[in-house]
Amino acid sequence: MSISYQFDYLPSNVLTLSNYDFFQFIKNTLGETEVRLSAKLSVRTTSSFILIDNPLDVFNEDIEDEELDKLKEQMCFKTKNNKFLIKPGVLSGFRSLKQALKDELSQQQKHPKKKKQQQSSAYVLKLIKKWCYENKENFDLQLFELEEDTDFTLNMYVDHNSTIQGTIKCKCGKVITLKIKLIKQQQQSMIPVSRPALSQPNTSSIQLLDNEQTAEQRTSHNSSTSSVQSTYSAKRRITSQSQQYSSTKRSRT
Repeated sequence: MSISYQFDYLPSNVLTLSNYDFFQFIKNTLGETEVRLSAKLSVRTTSSFILIDNPLDVFNEDIEDEELDKLKEQMCFKTKNNKFLIKPGVLSGFRSLKQALKDELSQQQKHPKKKKQQQSSAYVLKLIKKWCYENKENFDLQLFELEEDTDFTLNMYVDHNSTIQGTIKCKCGKVITLKIKLIKQQQQSMIPVSRPALSQPNTSSIQLLDNEQTAEQRTSHNSSTSSVQSTYSAKRRITSQSQQYSSTKRSRT
């Protein structure tokens, strides 16, 4: 008896998930019990999930642990001779998800552009998460989170110049254009959120552009240019008048 799972959609940053985000992914994909088992085994990242042989093998070991015993009762059938048989759906779920993640990893290794796209998507999502955390007090909220494909849609792609292009479309209809220039020397899989996004010399620079911002930037630039030109012209007039006064004084002497 076997149950086949189909994973038609995986998050754009699925291979870089860790801790809370990873457990949320497992919960939405497999279930709450599978999350508790992963946490018990200290499997907290997607990479660890892919590398571990079979998390269900722990039930075959003679381990004295109350929490594991409860998980075994929920995820297994107990036979009449006091043995445990892992439920087919549980076993198939873990196997199917692991295979889907391996396939995704293989595709990224074959297509470097897709890998860059995935890394940039993960970077942008972490920036959004950081922004929510830093601004929750401004909205007087205990919990403030924006979920991808629920509150907004993130679309990223790599153009022919190896530049990451993309958009963030809010649920309200607002669209923000992203442009990320990739530094060829940077081969890191992920950029820590704690580092400044725009000032580091070896990190990706992100430009957020929409019509309103563009207009404001142009107006500000034009005003600054006019101010500088006026100040420069005034200085030239003062200098010229000073030179004329000195020349007249010398001629009288």
